[in-house]
Amino acid sequence: MAARFLEDYLSLNPWRKQIILSNYYDREMIISFVAVDHFGRLPKRYSPNYFSIEDIVLQDVRVSCKFEVSVPKLGMLDQSADDQDLKQGSKVELPFWMVPTLHAKKVITFEIPRHYKVNYRQILQADSIVVDLHKWGPYFYDLGHHVANLDLKDSIDIKKSLVQTLLNRLRHIMDMSQHSTHHETVHLIANLDELERKLFAVGQLSYRSYKEWVRRESSKINTAALVASHRKRKFAEVTV
Repeated sequence: MAARFLEDYLSLNPWRKQIILSNYYDREMIISFVAVDHFGRLPKRYSPNYFSIEDIVLQDVRVSCKFEVSVPKLGMLDQSADDQDLKQGSKVELPFWMVPTLHAKKVITFEIPRHYKVNYRQILQADSIVVDLHKWGPYFYDLGHHVANLDLKDSIDIKKSLVQTLLNRLRHIMDMSQHSTHHETVHLIANLDELERKLFAVGQLSYRSYKEWVRRESSKINTAALVASHRKRKFAEVTV
């Protein structure tokens, strides 16, 4: 069941399948950490859900683009130009959701978001655990997935960096989620991106479920609220 859950989760984003290609220990660690009962399953990500609010929000990031062709009637996109048409060579900032289509049609070239450039990848390679990924972008992994799928010269390096960063930080996230109090949660998740925060929540839920099982509370039979309420009313009628 654990392996099936991990397989279902990884299938939502193909690049995450590379995680399980790591060594056996990492694979077992991820399965034991991510696989919980159906009450703690991670919600589906944006793919292939076209109407996901998360996907809409993360792709609203502004990207610096250069138009390689002239485009009529779009001069208003360049606030520094007085022409009605957008001339070739004009540089404007566009939301990322427009980039894949325009880039595929060779209408624009664009500058990848700075946190996925080589100097930032080197920072992650040096010590990713201390990096505040939430400050870099609340949807760091998912936006990086979109960027890497645009067939850029750095696409493979970006994918490798994303996978390795998640692997390096996952063990630390697991430790924090299972050895922290409820009051420490806000402080601990401050530097995690949204995917990591969901993993943190899953880890906490899994640990609580385990502790309940150890204390034999998971199979404890409690009186249903409806039955308890009925007994109280019946007792009140008898005593009147």
